[in-house]
Amino acid sequence: MLKHALSPSRPDRGPVIVPAIIAVLIAAWSAPAAADPRIAPTVQYVLDVEITRASDHSINVPARYVYTERRIRIELVGIVTLVDLDRKQTTTMIPRVRTYWRPVALKKPAADGRRWVGVEAATAEEVGTDTLLERSVTKYRVRGTIFEDQIPFEGDVWTTAENIVLKVEGTGRVDGFSSPIKVNPVQLTVVPVDAGLLTVPSTFARASKSEGGHHPED
Repeated sequence: MLKHALSPSRPDRGPVIVPAIIAVLIAAWSAPAAADPRIAPTVQYVLDVEITRASDHSINVPARYVYTERRIRIELVGIVTLVDLDRKQTTTMIPRVRTYWRPVALKKPAADGRRWVGVEAATAEEVGTDTLLERSVTKYRVRGTIFEDQIPFEGDVWTTAENIVLKVEGTGRVDGFSSPIKVNPVQLTVVPVDAGLLTVPSTFARASKSEGGHHPED
């Protein structure tokens, strides 16, 4: 009698428990990955920012980052820098006069493009969460380097789940002196990037000094 009373309950457990387990697994798989500024961005995007660097008296200077995994475009004050990580080189252009300079080798090896679009963080400690440009971000206290010339940096970064660094606020060390560095976001578009933005247009002419590897600043 006891056996007969218990047996109907056994088949009922599976349909109740199994869907619950499946629901938990699906939620875990579909949850966004945790942000980590020590890892390169996982998506292609275009980000407009404003950069403030006390060391060179720059205040809210507009810049644009066009990012893909192995190629990057940086637009700053009328000058465009194309970064090719596979070829380990950068190319400088001035679109206004349709001119480019001969590619030059990277000053230091780079495994990814973080130094051009954020902070190349060596350490990162999560300190909170926030919302920027209507996106959830994680705030980290980091140490590492910033910008192509790899200025030693210590401060905070605000990072999306795709590891896009939207905001930077901290201190850089230049020529033995510490000075504030800020990067504030203006607009972010996560979208496949037009490959034409990452190469020199065929209508551009190479600058006459290019054989010597000169840049517009020379």
